[in-house]
Amino acid sequence: MELKKTTDYNIFNNVIGNRNIDRRNRARLKKSIEIIGIQQPILVNQNNTINDGQHRLDIAKELGIEVPYIISHDTNEEYIDQLQISKKWSALDYCERNAKKGCKISIEALEIADKWFKETNSKFSIINSLTLLYEGQGNNVGRTFRNNIYKINYDIANRVYKSLHILNENQNKKFNPFTATNSRTIKRLDVKVGGLDYKKIKKLTKFNYIQGYSNGKDHYNYLYDLYKKYKWKSFGIIYELLDIEKYFSELFGLEYLAFQAEKLATPSSDS
Repeated sequence: MELKKTTDYNIFNNVIGNRNIDRRNRARLKKSIEIIGIQQPILVNQNNTINDGQHRLDIAKELGIEVPYIISHDTNEEYIDQLQISKKWSALDYCERNAKKGCKISIEALEIADKWFKETNSKFSIINSLTLLYEGQGNNVGRTFRNNIYKINYDIANRVYKSLHILNENQNKKFNPFTATNSRTIKRLDVKVGGLDYKKIKKLTKFNYIQGYSNGKDHYNYLYDLYKKYKWKSFGIIYELLDIEKYFSELFGLEYLAFQAEKLATPSSDS
């Protein structure tokens, strides 16, 4: 390895697929560099391609200071995520890397996630959307993006997304249906019941003051119990009639219902 310094920032190249500059991380580093300078050299390969240190280089350009850098002949661009250990790569970082390299699934996932982010006024985060779009039930989509095996289940994702919008009409204004816990719960519920019924979701939303639980298991059990309350609707008019009967029973009492039943069972004198 060779340690060098320069103010010629143009000699450096960026890795295709490297993650974007993180504004918060950059702001934190800038405060430190303004006080003590760049203490950790950036890492480049023999072609001066940056494997670690793009934030430090960007700050050095702004401040007009020397950049210490190490030329390594052993680093590999394919493992850039493992070289950048100061901040772990997220699922979004891997997804954006794949998109920059031309992965169609990652490009489409980002487009849909960005669309949903805007439609929900930033309530449904990009990472939560990517998790919902993923065909599996796990929430560790970072591994699938890292290994480039991510796949989308459009049917489930669209049903859940529409259901989240319905739940957003709930009278509890503090309840945010677009959280990670709730979106995962509704996705799990969709799989459990073989496809969500929007009519039941509307009933659930209209007649309940929905609460949110931080614990995923508790939240799932809570919403599943509410959803099951409206299961009878699937059986149609028979249960509608039973519901009417229950109404009159509560209004007039059982004796009235018994009298009406006997009256209907007695043949008419005209027959």
